[in-house]
Amino acid sequence: MTNIKTKQLDLLLNDFELLAKTTLTQWQITHKLLQDNTIESLYEEAEANEVIIDRLEIKVREEVVFTIFQFNPKAADLRKIITYQDITTNLERVGDMLLNIIHFVRVTDFSHPEFAEINKTIYKMLEKVGTMLRNAVFSFANEDSNMAYQVIKEDDKVDELCHQISLYLQEKFEGRKISKVDIRNMIQSNAIAHNLERIGDSATNIAESAIYLTEGKDIRHGNQG
Repeated sequence: MTNIKTKQLDLLLNDFELLAKTTLTQWQITHKLLQDNTIESLYEEAEANEVIIDRLEIKVREEVVFTIFQFNPKAADLRKIITYQDITTNLERVGDMLLNIIHFVRVTDFSHPEFAEINKTIYKMLEKVGTMLRNAVFSFANEDSNMAYQVIKEDDKVDELCHQISLYLQEKFEGRKISKVDIRNMIQSNAIAHNLERIGDSATNIAESAIYLTEGKDIRHGNQG
């Protein structure tokens, strides 16, 4: 029974690692498309990755239920299995938001002079949430709560960048005649920033789950006790 249990936990770990790897690959695609949104093959790869992410999320969820039902795990094992579920849910959400961004990037003209500064800020946001996401997954995989706390601290910086984009757009176009291209780019830029901000939130959730795993402490909703 012990060997079977170990194999089941290994299967759960392998599927989780593949899900995390695919999600991070989706981030890399987003990064490339922000630099050049004309690479059609990357859009096809992104759509394929989304299918993989969705299927893995369902598979991990089913494996979590099976593992709990079949082996009735105790203490540390149970906490890790529950954490797999929480993090998997957040990774699937990140995948959705990255695909949203990819769709917005496809129809946004970042070469337009009025949006050069916005493009730089969006790029900063993407870099920061990418680092947060990688470090959050690393903090869980290595049970490193110190790194998890650092991820959580970075979320305020992402929120501030999102606020800067909204404020810049308001100030830049206030009282001006706005073209259809401007309106489209404003809507898409705000949507991209909003999705990046939500990815930062999901990375924070993953870090909080890592802290729950390593310290047995639930710090969500400002609960530091």
